[in-house]
Amino acid sequence: HDAAGGHYRFARFAGSRLVGALYLAPGPVAVSRSWVAEQLGADHADRRGRLAIVAGRPGGNHIDRGAVVCSCFGVGANQIAEAVRGGCASVAAIGAALGAGTNCGSCRAEIRTIIDARRLQAAE
Repeated sequence: HDAAGGHYRFARFAGSRLVGALYLAPGPVAVSRSWVAEQLGADHADRRGRLAIVAGRPGGNHIDRGAVVCSCFGVGANQIAEAVRGGCASVAAIGAALGAGTNCGSCRAEIRTIIDARRLQAAE
C-alpha cells in the first residue's frame, strides 16, 4: 500500500490459488484486468507470481494480451497491436497471424480500428 497516495492493492489466496484481488486508488488504476481475471483460480505457489498479481501485470516474459477483442480465439488488443507493429497491415493479415477475425467475424471492425490507430501513431 501507499497510504500517502491513497493506493491499496490486495490479493487473497486459498492455499496457492488466487480467489480475489482488489485495487483501490483515488484515480484510475493501471491494472491489466483481463490478465488478472485469467489468474483467478490459477496456481500461484511462488512468491514472484503472487507479486505479479499485486502489481496487476504479468511479470518477466509473460505477455499481457490486453482486452479481449476476438473472443472466439482469445486474442487481445495488445497482441493485435504487436502484430501490426510486426508488419500485419490488414484484417486478413491479422487473421493469418493470430486467427482473430477468422471465425464469426464480429471482431473485424475492432481489429480494423486497432490497425488504423497504430498506423496513425506510426505516421505521427
